Amino acid sequence: MKRILTLFLIVTLALPLFAFDFFFDEEEPQTTRNVSFTMDSGVQAFFNDGELSPYANLTLKAEQDGAKYRAFAEVSYDSTLQSLEAQEISLSLFLGPVTLKAGLMRHSWGTADTAHVVDIVNGRDLRKGIVDDVEMMKRPDWMLTLSTYGENSAFDMVVKPGFNPSLVATDGKFSMTDPMMSMLDSFIPTILNHLDPTELPITEMDTHTLSAISIGGRYRFMFDPVDVGFMYYYGYYPDFGVKLSLSGGDLANGIPFDLKGVHLLYTRYHFIGIESSYFFSPFTLAVEGGMFLSEDSKGTDYSLYNSKLVYLAELSYTNPNNSFFAALNYQGQMVLNYDPRLLPIPEQYLEADLLASFNGKPYQNNFTLAMEYPFMREKMKVRVAGTYQMESLGYMVLGSLTYDLDDAVEVFAKATVYGTFDESRMGLYNTWKENSQIQVGVRAWF
Repeated sequence: MKRILTLFLIVTLALPLFAFDFFFDEEEPQTTRNVSFTMDSGVQAFFNDGELSPYANLTLKAEQDGAKYRAFAEVSYDSTLQSLEAQEISLSLFLGPVTLKAGLMRHSWGTADTAHVVDIVNGRDLRKGIVDDVEMMKRPDWMLTLSTYGENSAFDMVVKPGFNPSLVATDGKFSMTDPMMSMLDSFIPTILNHLDPTELPITEMDTHTLSAISIGGRYRFMFDPVDVGFMYYYGYYPDFGVKLSLSGGDLANGIPFDLKGVHLLYTRYHFIGIESSYFFSPFTLAVEGGMFLSEDSKGTDYSLYNSKLVYLAELSYTNPNNSFFAALNYQGQMVLNYDPRLLPIPEQYLEADLLASFNGKPYQNNFTLAMEYPFMREKMKVRVAGTYQMESLGYMVLGSLTYDLDDAVEVFAKATVYGTFDESRMGLYNTWKENSQIQVGVRAWF
């Protein structure tokens, strides 16, 4: 109950943000206000233990719309994470063809439907693994955006005074730090003296200073049926790298190092990218690509990510008669100047790109197939998506069935399966292979 009261209090305190009538003339049209509440509750169970766990997710939204502005706030409570978080707090001003928006929010780039390689403005949220809402896997950030539209073109610009890094679980089933600690344990006692992770000092780069500012822009032009966009972004890669503080040690004489601490830091980069889509009914072909130019251009600092190329192609189909949708997506990347063996021990084992790789390869090849079929006059929807990761032989499958009881209530069943065809290979889906789960619940809007 305290969580719910706190949630209402936060949005209530944000309501003064909506009182912008004074900003405009008294003759402006009547503003509209809306407050809505969403409850998502049910039970979930992991396949490996079968234990049923009830959960409840609550979301409160408040907005006010005027002729020249929009104020919006969204706050959610997640019982599985036991966290109360703001998803968006923003104010938009409509100044003729220009829209100026500021606050805590997400900003999207890219033309594909199932995955992106150029959607880089926000960090990721992997605390609950892979979920069926791509936007909810992006961590909101404080930013200022400017967008304008012409007859056949559009431009948007984003400025972030600092950034929120990607969120990863530090314990539990989706922990991303346990594999790193297991790797450190493998060094003991030949490389590192025995250490107690609970006593190990861990520091992190301050990401909320003006020195960590990020800025970028995208220009698109549209000539039916082709849409092409070019983008540039100067910012930080949102996933951390690891810098060890070592002392002593002489591996030639069998003397291990003393590990004094761990520092988490982030890689500054320039990004140059392109996105495009071509619509030839009922198909759409989307492509995305770009290059991250890292501050570690030579790939000699194990704690920083190297420069890399990213690329994507997607072919989708939409049936105009029944809205059946299907998409086949290929996504890949190539890390440049990648050879951890050239680094000294133990640094080569904690090379940032190595830890983020699939089976230690400098490249990735991922294939995704997604389908959605609505039937019973769209009261029921079936969604299925599967991803295969070639280098690690890992896979992930998402499936869901939803049924609308009425305009404000739906029931659903979801399943997520992680696995691998070779348990000896390194990869994210291999790490999470024990985390397959099923959910059954109800979602209501008020």
